[in-house]
Parts: sequence; structure tokens; C-alpha cells
Amino acid sequence: MLPQHGGVPNFNLRISGPALLLLILVLISGSMLTLSFYLNADFGDLEAQSRVKLSLLITLVLTLFILLASTGHWWYPHLRQGHSSRHKHRPHGPHSRRRR
Repeated sequence: MLPQHGGVPNFNLRISGPALLLLILVLISGSMLTLSFYLNADFGDLEAQSRVKLSLLITLVLTLFILLASTGHWWYPHLRQGHSSRHKHRPHGPHSRRRR
């Protein structure tokens, strides 16, 4: 039964396939790149250490954005629904009223 007819809506709490794939791809490639920068950096090389920090920061920010974008329907469910019953549009004009 549909929610419009008194049924219970069926919410899917899964991340979609392409978003999950992109999230995993960003996490793995960013982690590998950060690890590569970290292992090739010398102890006193400040420029190499800043590359490691920048790579880690970019990976974390991209992961956060992808995660928020893919779970947006959980945070804002009212944007995914149709018109609310409180905001039904009624026709205006002299002929729109019921006559008794």
C-alpha cells in the first residue's frame, strides 16, 4: 500500500551503488597516495610533510562530501517527498468556490 493511501512508507537506508563505489575509490586511492607520500618523505623535509598533510586533508574532505551527498535523503527527507497535504494548491478566482 502506498503512503498516499494510508500505508507506511518504505525507507531504504542504503547508500546507492555508484556513490558507494566512488566513496570506496576515493578512500583507497587517497589512502594509498598519502601513504606513498609518507613513506617517501625524509624526517626533516617540511615540504614532504606538508604534502602528506595536504593529501590526507583532501582525502578526508572528499570522503566527507561524498558521504553527505549520498546520505542526503536521510538528513532531509522532506525534500524527497511530494507535496505535503498541508500545502495543497487551491484554485483561485470567482468560479472556484462551491455553491450551496
